[in-house]
Amino acid sequence: MAFSHGRIRFSSTSTEPMEKRLYFIIGDLFANALIATVTVALTAWLIGGSWGMIPGMLVGMLLGMVIALPLSLILLTPILGVMEVLSPCMISGMLGGMWGGMSPLAGGAILQWGIGTGIAVVVVIYALNAVVNGPQKVEN
Repeated sequence: MAFSHGRIRFSSTSTEPMEKRLYFIIGDLFANALIATVTVALTAWLIGGSWGMIPGMLVGMLLGMVIALPLSLILLTPILGVMEVLSPCMISGMLGGMWGGMSPLAGGAILQWGIGTGIAVVVVIYALNAVVNGPQKVEN
């Protein structure tokens, strides 16, 4: 399936759509929320908004990558698969690190930013996948 926007052409070589079983959707939501929440908490604890916004975001993004890679590879990949977990979790980790590094967060705010970031990343990934792959046939 391919589509274009101006001179930019997007194509998908995959013949299989993204996994849509409830097990994988719940797993994706849980994995991304977990990674983002852990990353927000650790970067908020280490940096705590005391570095200023730009340095805090940059260091938080790097910490997010360092935290998300082993967590997603060791804990979540054997259960859900590499491509279903690794790409979205890295994005969730980087965004969570940026949130935790740019402003002082504590308590409930860490959970709200972490869980919200994880859910937002999953929704965007599934929406972009639907756009790239187009309408799918329903098999009876």
